[in-house]
Order: sequence, then structure tokens, then C-alpha cells
Amino acid sequence: MWWVKMILGSCPWFPAFLRRWLSIGVVVVSPALALAQVDYSARKTPEQLFASDCSACHPAPQGLGRGRDARSLTGFLHEHYTTKAQYAAVLANYLVRVRDLPPPAPVQGGTAVATKSNEGGAKSAVEILKDKLQNYARAGEKAVPAE
Repeated sequence: MWWVKMILGSCPWFPAFLRRWLSIGVVVVSPALALAQVDYSARKTPEQLFASDCSACHPAPQGLGRGRDARSLTGFLHEHYTTKAQYAAVLANYLVRVRDLPPPAPVQGGTAVATKSNEGGAKSAVEILKDKLQNYARAGEKAVPAE
């Protein structure tokens, strides 16, 4: 190992050179070590996608697909609202499928809770965001097909 001491002792620039190349190596390798991102839309049915992402502004999916075919609607949704073209296509097909159905009837069972939350008029932005977060929390539940 005498030769290592000789190289390090005779070359004052070698430690700086080594540090520079090691730091470049760390910068190059670190993106590969990034943590995996969580995909909140994975394994959701189209109904769950609509409920979690769209229902805060659109109460029913019936009017959203009018005037567009599935392909153009897919492009629009992917460009403006979804993270993957796959989710945009699933959501677009759902919207095209339900656009001619009548809107759902209001639920009569929870009128006391509904009137209590709507006493102040329209929902505030905080309530909308809370509802959206609750929808995301329910996304992990097993999807049950509608009967």
C-alpha cells in the first residue's frame, strides 16, 4: 500500500478530483433511488373515479358526456383532469355510457343530515375538499357492483 500513499502524497489534486467524481456519481444515481409514488386512482371502478374526482363540482355524470364521443372526451379528460390516459379512457367510456340515463333520484333517508349541512346554502370550499378526501379514503374499500 505504499504506492497509494505515494500517489496521494505526490498528487495534491487527487482528493479533490475523487470528491468531485463521487459527488457527480451520487447526483446521477439518486433519481433511481426515489421513492415510489402512490397512485390513488388505481383499481377504482369508473363510478368510484367519478365520485372521488368529479362529484365535488358535478352532482351527476349524466350531462358531462353530451356532444362528445368517447375518443375526444378521453383526450380532454387526460389533458385537463386525469394523470393517465387509461383513467381518462375509463372515465370517458363511463360518461358516454350514462349520458342518456335519467339523473338519480334524491335519497329520502338522510334528509335531516342533508338539510342540516345545507342550511348555509351552497357547500364551502372546505366542505368540498373534506368530501373529496373522504372519497379518497374510501377508495381502498372493495368495489361492490351496483345491483
